Amino acid sequence: RAKGKRSLYELRMRRMGFQLVNRASEARSLLDCVALTAPVHQSAASAFAVSSASGIDDGDQERQPVLMPWVGYGTYRLGKNKSRSATLAALNTGYRHIDTAFVYGGQTTEIEVGKAIQDALQHGVLQSREEVFLTTKQWREHHGYEASMKCLDLSLERLGLEYVDCWMMHWPGPCWKSKPKRDKDAARGTKRDHRTSEESCEDEQDDPWVYAKEGMREDEIAPLRAETWRAMEDAYRQGKARSIAVSNFTIQHLKTLKQTATLWPPAINQIESHPYYPQNDLIEYCQKEGIVVQAYATLGGQDGTKAKWKALGGKLLEATPVIDAAKRQSNSDRTVTPAQILLRWAIQRNCAIVPKTSSPARMKENATIFDLEE
Repeated sequence: RAKGKRSLYELRMRRMGFQLVNRASEARSLLDCVALTAPVHQSAASAFAVSSASGIDDGDQERQPVLMPWVGYGTYRLGKNKSRSATLAALNTGYRHIDTAFVYGGQTTEIEVGKAIQDALQHGVLQSREEVFLTTKQWREHHGYEASMKCLDLSLERLGLEYVDCWMMHWPGPCWKSKPKRDKDAARGTKRDHRTSEESCEDEQDDPWVYAKEGMREDEIAPLRAETWRAMEDAYRQGKARSIAVSNFTIQHLKTLKQTATLWPPAINQIESHPYYPQNDLIEYCQKEGIVVQAYATLGGQDGTKAKWKALGGKLLEATPVIDAAKRQSNSDRTVTPAQILLRWAIQRNCAIVPKTSSPARMKENATIFDLEE
């Protein structure tokens, strides 16, 4: 019976043009998808062989697979004035995977993305809500069970939707009460946020003080995170989220969360990954756990300073190996850009990607990376 249900679901998706492709490097269009691993009850873990197609929840109910396009469209930093028009332009270009978050655009982007989806439905760009895979993220100011559930309800209200295709824990820990306090502590060398995010991840310590609320004890962070995940599990059971996921999690974060989770694994871990910061060990761990890795900042980091770029040897888009690779793949009929090379680099590592741009020309450029040589 489950197999029949999966076949019906996949048939319906195929009728809309979607195709299941097992590896990102084998994708050939914006409609080629990965099947996200459905979480299973931890008590069934011993009988669970990691599958990218199906699973059961703790109610022992069979779940249909959730297909997610390997290449999506990111809405970070679009701002209120561009989010609606840019998202609609992306949908018009052929993107069917939209990535947003509760906090984007000063908490305005979700509203504009919701409007863009309605525009696309009204204008016939989309024939049904089912044609678009939408991710939003719980913001770290709202960790804990009740706060997270309220955060999701507000996201759904802003988006004008009954469910999201993926609900993601944006950060593993709660935020500081105030940025000035964080900066003051960093300046005087207090062991809080004085390290770079890369250093925090590389030493694989579950350091709660990287994103800790004022007055919160170190031993309170992991239990609070577990309560957030419990809310996500319930949202999944209630049908408010077709898949649940995490973002910016290290290996230790994942191991700690697994100890208390009822449903496992997360469908996705969205992380920064590019040649300057590949995170190879983390990607390997996620893939062994059945967690799809989704790379952001694939062009070399989105919040870098001049000092950071100087220390790294310059921006990745201007790096000689990247420029040389673009030249090698260019010919009289086509000019390949450094950005396309970096996006393809992530795809070759079997990572989903969500590049962001407000330029329709760049949207098209980012969507033409499928036939580049390996």
